[in-house]
This record gives sequence, C-alpha cells and structure tokens, in this order.
Amino acid sequence: MAKLYVFGIGGTGARTIKSLTMLLAAGVESNYEIIPILIDPDKSAADVNRTKKILNDYKIIQEKSNQSKKSLFFKNKIGTLGNVVNTKHGNTMDNDNFVMNIPGIEGGRFKDFIDYSNLDPTNQVLTDLLFSKDNLDLDLEVGFKGNPNIGSVVLNGFTNSQFYQYFADVFEPDDRIFIISSIFGGTGSAGFPLLLKNLRTGMIGGKHYNHIKNAVIGAITVQPYFKLETDSSSVIDSHGFNAKAKAALHYYHNNITGNKSINALYYIGDNGDNLYKNKEGGTEQKNDAHFIELASALSIIDFAHNQNLQTTDGIAVEPSYLEFGIKNNLSTISFKDLSDKTNFLIKESLTRFFYFNIFCKDKLRDNLDKPFASDGAHKIDQNFLNQPYYYTLSDFFKSFRIWLGELQRNNISFSPFLVEFKTDSSGINVEDIKDINSTNIFALVNGVEEKKTSLLKMFSDKNYDFFINELNKAHKKSNDSYTSIESRLIELFSEGTEQILKQKLF
Repeated sequence: MAKLYVFGIGGTGARTIKSLTMLLAAGVESNYEIIPILIDPDKSAADVNRTKKILNDYKIIQEKSNQSKKSLFFKNKIGTLGNVVNTKHGNTMDNDNFVMNIPGIEGGRFKDFIDYSNLDPTNQVLTDLLFSKDNLDLDLEVGFKGNPNIGSVVLNGFTNSQFYQYFADVFEPDDRIFIISSIFGGTGSAGFPLLLKNLRTGMIGGKHYNHIKNAVIGAITVQPYFKLETDSSSVIDSHGFNAKAKAALHYYHNNITGNKSINALYYIGDNGDNLYKNKEGGTEQKNDAHFIELASALSIIDFAHNQNLQTTDGIAVEPSYLEFGIKNNLSTISFKDLSDKTNFLIKESLTRFFYFNIFCKDKLRDNLDKPFASDGAHKIDQNFLNQPYYYTLSDFFKSFRIWLGELQRNNISFSPFLVEFKTDSSGINVEDIKDINSTNIFALVNGVEEKKTSLLKMFSDKNYDFFINELNKAHKKSNDSYTSIESRLIELFSEGTEQILKQKLF
C-alpha cells in the first residue's frame, strides 16, 4: 500500500493529527497507510504527547484486530517512519515514536544555536539588528513562542538531520506528502514553507531524489481560530495573530501558490472568539480539541481521495486551492449543520464508533454470558478484558470521550451527540460521560430522531436489549469464523452498530 506522510507542525499540527486518528478509528478511509510525523521543538508539549499516546494506542489496536475485511473500525493502517525504515533496511532506526527530532536545540538558547559568542563583531552587530535580546535569549526547548523569524533559522536545519535522511531513503514514487501548520505562530508558519521548499529541490544529504521533487504534496494552512488570555509575563500576544497571518499569506502568494509548488492547498480559520490560557509551552500547553482541527483532518482525507493531482519537474499541474465551509454558522453545530459532503464522510462512522464506545464502557462486562461473547471459539471473557489489548482499547475509548467533550465545550461547539460529561470540582469537563442507562440511547444523536416502529417492537427492542440482540445476530451470521478474540470483538461491533444505524437512526 502506498503511504501518505503527514507532517504535523507545532501544536495545531499535533491536534489535527489527533482528530485524524479519531476519524480513522471510526472507519473513515484514506486509502493510504498513514505515517504521521510530528515536528515540534517543545518535547514536553502536552498536546504533542497526548497525540503520541493516541497514535501508539491506535497502532497496537490496529495490528492486533484488523485481520478481517468485515472490520469497520481501526482498518486504516497507521505506521511510524521507524517501522517503514526497519522493514525496508533492517533495524537501522531507533526513533519509532512519531516525532522528528530537531538537532541542536537541546538545553540551549537561540544565541547558542547560532553560535553567537563566536561570531566576529560585524556579524554580531548584524545579528543584533535582526533579533532582539529576548529573541537571542529564547529557550528553544519550549518552542519559538510565536517568532517565525527564529523558527525559520532553527527549522532550516532539520532537513540535514538523520531522521529526514531516513524519510528520503524510504519514500516511494506512489507515496504522498501532506503538511499541517498554523499561519499565526512560530513553528508552523516557519516550518511549512521551509519543508516544502526543501522537498521541491529533491536534494537531501547530497543525493538527488527526483521522486520526492515530483511528489504530490498537499497542505492546510490554519488561520487564527483562538485567542490567548493577556499575560504581561508572556512574550506571546494573540493581538498579533491576524497581522502575522496576513504577512504569511502574502509570502505564500509569492513563494508557494505563485510558483505552483503545492498540488492542493487548503485554507481554514474562524473568528477566534474562544479564549485559551496563555501557556508558552511544556506540560501546561494543553489546548482543547477544536472543530477547526477536525475540519483540517478532513482536508487530509479529501487530499488522499483526489487522484487527479500531478507534478512535473517540481511544478504542480493544475493545483487546487480549497476552503472549508459549513451549512449553518451557529455557535453550537451538529451533523445537520455540516455540508452534505462532510456529513456523508463522518456522520455514520462517528456514530457507529460512539455506540461501540458506550457499550464497551457501560455494558460489556455485565453481558459476557450472552451468545455474542460466550458461544463458540475465541470467547470474549473476563480474562480477555484483563489483557493489555483491551486496556489499550479502553484507553483509546477514553481519549475519544475526552476529544468529544473538548469539542463540545469549545467555541464553536461541535456537539454531535446529546450526552453530558462529568465535571471536576472546578466545573471543567472530564472524560467520563454521565450515566445514560436510564436514557433512550437511540435518541443521543443530535438532530436525529429514532425511527418509528410498531408498538410491540418498540417495547421489546429498547436501549441496550436491542443492542445485545443485534450483537447476538451478528455472531450467528459470522458462523464463528473469527481468527482471534480481538477480531471477534471488532467484527461483532462493526456489524452490530451497522444494524443499529440502519434500523434505528439513518
């Protein structure tokens, strides 16, 4: 299978890849093996580390359970660059955690990175004109703090790294590249044009890679969609986001769209009314998932499905420039407010995965004696639920619920399901959905009414009883042809939730 290398630059890149992973888990197809590569100088950034955890969990689940074409969930392969390298060249690459390391920034300030103290006096004066004292003293381990001028200098070096050389050595002619970046900060706005420029030269490590030069490359440039609280102690000021975005767009017009170096460029943004805490980096920089990031993830799916893109001698042939829009511009949106195309892509997949999630969370352990779990070989029993695989799946489900809760409470609010999330003592939503056992679970899809049925059937097929009946039917239909317990679980819920959607919802 051809590979789609997705470079997620900075916090927005990491969060967009997180949304992409949720879509793939739910069954949205890309038709490529996805190889995420996170680029962020801040190694301790919470957003990056949360995405790494979700990617690793997905990879474990996919490898153990996707052994059947009947599976709707986790069927799209996600790999690491290290896995690709080691498969092709033997065990030559140690880094296998989705992150591209940036050489030379460990434990140093920007002035140390450029070897300021060893510059001759003339060059020191020139450097002082280009960079402020705060710029020169910037601790690179917490990122570029909204300074693309610093980011462009530092990130220009990652194309000389061993990691980037590994990427070049395994890239195949049918593979593709997609780049996610924001346009109003430091890491993304600096990293995107530099990465694209280096890819289009085709020169890496002194060798010429013509198939990289002529690769089909897409990107999404995310314009401002949030503001930061004013903090006099922080060097990051969101009042400058729009000005930075305008300057970057002008540069892109001349150096990206103007020279046709990109095959498909997607634009997205919002009015930025939602306010985030002003955290400059590290473990405290953990922003809520936002609908803009989910929509940005959909641009990757759209790019993967577009087979009409071509490149000749490093120039995109008939490049595409696209924007994202919704049907109803409201403060809270659900499936019905999306465009028909977006609705078609995600509504059924996310709904199936939602029902898979809530059943495993609330009901699976109490129903292990039912035929869907207990009959035949590869039984779903208590021992299986105590195995590492199921713990990993449960962790992923928890991440999915956190993601839904963050999307729901953000501004704009994306609320596809009518569920309440528990709150902590400060009133902040946490991952667990409030008890829904007394609720009609088929009335939980926002804007969708349960299909009408006969009075007798309405009383006999209520809530989880109906769900269990469909799982039992799915098991009987399978003829016990599972290859493992993991595949049994995924296949049963693929078929069971599919029938729920057909009979109860859509």
